[in-house]
Amino acid sequence: MRISLLQPKIRRGNIEENFQVLQRLIDKSKGELLVLPEYALTGSLVLDKNANALEWAQKCAQVEPQFNIPEGKFLMLNSLVEEKGKLFNCCRLLPTEEHYFKQFPDPTEQSAGILPGTENKVFEAAGKRFKVVICYDLPHINEISTDNLDFLLFIYHFTENNFLRVMGEIKEVSVTRKLRVLASSLVSDMNNGFSSYIDSKVVVSLSEQEGILEIEIE
Repeated sequence: MRISLLQPKIRRGNIEENFQVLQRLIDKSKGELLVLPEYALTGSLVLDKNANALEWAQKCAQVEPQFNIPEGKFLMLNSLVEEKGKLFNCCRLLPTEEHYFKQFPDPTEQSAGILPGTENKVFEAAGKRFKVVICYDLPHINEISTDNLDFLLFIYHFTENNFLRVMGEIKEVSVTRKLRVLASSLVSDMNNGFSSYIDSKVVVSLSEQEGILEIEIE
């Protein structure tokens, strides 16, 4: 299975412009599963006191149907989603209806009204089984089963002050769970990209630039 971790350079809050950036990366990618980082359309809520999460979710809903996903491929898209008047941090496997709501929103998200999901979702694509862990879910990994998976997708953003801790946690999960982890993060005005393939203590990364990390796994 070929997997493309798409690492965009975006502008916080400029959803229409960011959509164009993401589509260009989608068009260039070689994988069967294309993976975007957390808040790829909007930029993170962290360090942005003026962000309107509900407005961002509504704008995301307007542009998401415009994504052109090549036939036979899947796109894992993370964005804010409004459902029945409630806000969630959501990963969706397009063009399917399969989705996963972040189970453990961070304090900034909670303050913005983002609610936790309740389901551990197993996704399937190109014959592989995997789960998605979104950012603050990782410290709660003991509450998430990873049995019978081919790999784990970790969708996140980070700042300089927590990068080493987060990478250490990812490697620990890979070692203790004997599981390959594909970590997708973004490059934006207040966060850095560092998309990675982690297999035990082996780490291959695309760091701090826009681009695509192409991975093939058996």
